[in-house]
Amino acid sequence: MNRSMFRTMKLLVAVLGVGLLAGCPNAARNDSIQAANKGAKEFGNKDFDNAITDYKKAVDGFKENHLAWYGLGASYANRNEWAKSSDAFQEAVQLEPDQPMYNMWYGVSLYEKAVQTAREDQAHRENKKPEDIKPDLSAVPFEKPLQFLQAATKANPDMWRAHYYLGRIYRATDKPKDAATEFSSTIKANPREPGPYVALGELYRRWDYTDAAIKVVQQGTANVVGSQEVSDIWYVLGMGYDDKQMETEAIDAFTKALDSRRDNHQAQFQRGQAYFRKGDLDKAKTDLEAFSKSSGASLDFAKQQASKMLMDISAKKAGDAAPAGGAMKSPEELVNGKKGGPTGGPPPRPKK
Repeated sequence: MNRSMFRTMKLLVAVLGVGLLAGCPNAARNDSIQAANKGAKEFGNKDFDNAITDYKKAVDGFKENHLAWYGLGASYANRNEWAKSSDAFQEAVQLEPDQPMYNMWYGVSLYEKAVQTAREDQAHRENKKPEDIKPDLSAVPFEKPLQFLQAATKANPDMWRAHYYLGRIYRATDKPKDAATEFSSTIKANPREPGPYVALGELYRRWDYTDAAIKVVQQGTANVVGSQEVSDIWYVLGMGYDDKQMETEAIDAFTKALDSRRDNHQAQFQRGQAYFRKGDLDKAKTDLEAFSKSSGASLDFAKQQASKMLMDISAKKAGDAAPAGGAMKSPEELVNGKKGGPTGGPPPRPKK
C-alpha cells in the first residue's frame, strides 16, 4: 500500500475509533469499543499485527461493530492481504450499506484482490516471481468492485480514490473514454495525487494525443509534492517529448525522473536511447549499461534491446577508430571482449 493510502486510512481509523466511545449499552459492546480504540492507536503506529489482533477481539465480542470491521480491513490492506481485507470491508458494508467510505474501500480491496490473483496465476504459468509480472487484466472480472466504487461516487462525487480505481477498471476493460473521464475527475478532486496524471497521460499517448498528454503531465509536475511521487510523471512527460522526437526535452524529463527516484529503470533506459539518437554515445553507453545491470526480470525485453544498442555503440566506436582499409570487428567480438588484430587474427604483442 502506498503512503497516500496509509495516511488516508490512518486519519479515518483514528477519527472513527474515537467516535466509538459514545454510547455503551452493555459490557460486550463496551469491551469491543475499547479493543477497537486500542487497534486504532496501533494502526496509527503502523503496528498492524497487534492492530489486527485487537480489531479481531472487537468484532468477535460484538459483531455489529462496523468501525472495527473497517479498521480490520484497513490493517490487512496495509499488509497487502487483499482477500482478508475485502472480507472485513464486506462486513462493514453489510452493516452500514450507505456509508460511501466503506463502499469505496470494499471496491478498492476487491480490485486489488483480483489483480493480485491474476498476477500470481500468471506467474505460476510462466514460472516467474509475482513481482516480475505485469498481469494481463483484460479477462479479469471487475463487475463487483465496479458496483461498489460506483456506489461510493454516487453517494459522494468528491471521493477521488473511487474515481481513480474506476478509471483503472475502465482502462483494463478497454473503455478508454470512460477511463479518461474518471482520471480527469480524480485530478479535479485531488490535484496532488500522482497516479491519475500518469494514467491519463498514458491514455492520451495511446490515442496519439501527444500534446494533450504533455499538457496533463506538465500540470502534474507542478502540482504533485514529493520527489518519489513525481518521478513517474516526469517519465511520462519524457515519453511525450520522445513521441515528438524532441530529444533534448526528453532527456531533461528523464533526468528529472531519475533525480526524483534513482531506481526508475525505465527512465534510465529511455534516456540512454535518447542519448543514442542524439549521437552522444558515451552517455548512452553509461545509461544502457546501468539499466542492464540493475533492472529486474520484468524488463527482460528492454534489456535485450539495451544489449543490442550497446553492441551497436561498440561497433560504431570501433568503426570510427579503425584505420583506413582495416577490418572492423563484429559487435559480438567487441561485447565478448575478443581482441583480434586488424585482420581478425590474434592480438598484437604488447610493446615492451
